[in-house]
Amino acid sequence: MKNVTRIHGSAPGRAGDRKGNTPGGKLTEGVPLAKLVKREMIAHPELVMLSQPRSIFAERFRRLKTSIAHQFGDAARVIVVTSGAPGEGKSTVAANLALAFAADGGDKTLLIDGDFRRPTVGRWLHPAPQLGFAEVLAKRTGLDHAILSLTNSTLEVLPAGDCPRDPLELIASQTARAMLAELRRNYARIVIDTPPVVPFTDADAMGAMADGVLMVVRAGATPKSVYRQALSSITSTRILGSVFNDAPHSLADGGRYYDKYYTAYYDKKREDK
Repeated sequence: MKNVTRIHGSAPGRAGDRKGNTPGGKLTEGVPLAKLVKREMIAHPELVMLSQPRSIFAERFRRLKTSIAHQFGDAARVIVVTSGAPGEGKSTVAANLALAFAADGGDKTLLIDGDFRRPTVGRWLHPAPQLGFAEVLAKRTGLDHAILSLTNSTLEVLPAGDCPRDPLELIASQTARAMLAELRRNYARIVIDTPPVVPFTDADAMGAMADGVLMVVRAGATPKSVYRQALSSITSTRILGSVFNDAPHSLADGGRYYDKYYTAYYDKKREDK
């Protein structure tokens, strides 16, 4: 993750619970394991909001968050993040954007890993999660058993879980609609990571339950034809905007001069202490 510019566009095995119930059997009962096991989000280099919170890269995610909040307000509470093709960095953008929203404190934020094709969020959590989104949609467990609180962030996370054979069937179900409606009542912001939109239709199906889609594009790598096809593939909701990932310099930041002044500001702040 080298750079993110502002958006543009229109307005291992399964563990049972204390009573011995497993996700493949009855609904889990008793105190949710998710509430008993303390987890943290690993400060991986890709998660700049945790690993480099004072970097120019983290600042750009704060700017992205602010842009969405100012332009759309409460009209963009549930945001689907996708890309045209694999390797664009959509999961990294989704996680950092969710961390940026959660950092405000007042906005109760949930990050959902809705990419059943290639789930990513779970590898950033320790200990690794055992239940997730798939088990909730299959009615094998409840949200209280699947949503994880973190020790090093106010962000809450719903990992993907055990990837189903037919992800689209679960995503487009009435269970998914009811679950999203419930989550809307409990969270100010919900960020959902989904598979690339050109090879799969999951993002568009999830978009029907969301307030908009954020498209991630890797600068210098995504062909224009793929980008255009990705935009036209979203038919269920609006495109909130596009995020240019790995751009050499951000036009919104004034390029290298902004980078220089931003770094100098924090260097001077450390000298004054």
